[in-house]
Amino acid sequence: MSATASGTSGEPVDARLERLEKILTFPTLLTVVALLTLLLFPLLATLDDKGTVLVNRAALVLGIIFLLEYLTRLAVAIDKRRFVRSNLIDTAVAISVVLLPVLPDTRFLLALRVISAVSMILEVGKDFQHLFRIRNIPYALIGATLVMLVCGALEFHYENPAKGSNINSPQDGVWWAIVTMSTVGYGDKYPVTSEGRAIAVVLMTLGPVFLGILYAGLTTMFMRPTEEELAAQIEAEDRRLARVVEDTVNERFRQLDEKLDLTIQRLEAKGTD
Repeated sequence: MSATASGTSGEPVDARLERLEKILTFPTLLTVVALLTLLLFPLLATLDDKGTVLVNRAALVLGIIFLLEYLTRLAVAIDKRRFVRSNLIDTAVAISVVLLPVLPDTRFLLALRVISAVSMILEVGKDFQHLFRIRNIPYALIGATLVMLVCGALEFHYENPAKGSNINSPQDGVWWAIVTMSTVGYGDKYPVTSEGRAIAVVLMTLGPVFLGILYAGLTTMFMRPTEEELAAQIEAEDRRLARVVEDTVNERFRQLDEKLDLTIQRLEAKGTD
């Protein structure tokens, strides 16, 4: 089983790792989606002690599953350093699922929660793209939707208890995320806490990236009929040139046949004389 064949970039291609990743893509996608759901659920609902313990245990189990999947791929990879460099998103998720259950749930964990959520969003988008071979538009749509929902949920969680807050429901959080991501900025909903403003920075950074991809893809779709018409014109011109060449060749052959016939007739006449 060779795993050292050269790729187009001149770097070795790990065939075993590629086969393993194809097998694990869908289970990894389900695991990360479930982890992301468990990360957001306590932020949107008030849980008692029993519910909190249950959610934390479920998150820990899923985190261990993802970590085992990540370590398995790392063990199979020939070049460990290259694997880590090529899978920074997976590495960030693996680190976050290890740290989140261990560290105490304090306001200090906002950055880790946001980084974890963002990493999981990118991981889901990457797995969707790898699994379904989707193009830019669906990928950007999935990414933009997840960014909007996650940032809206985090914003509601940190803004709702604050004095003077105007984001007092999950719907307010999602509405704020939509307005902020689209760069409209009505101003009816805005963060008043440091945590909320930090989430806003993340949203204002990631939002335009996904929307830019989405808008570019839509523009390409609208331009596609023009490209098809151009392709049809080129094809018609190719057919016309082919007919011209064919007619020219046929005419030359006809002239050669006439000359050949004339030559044969002359030779036959001389032979008779």
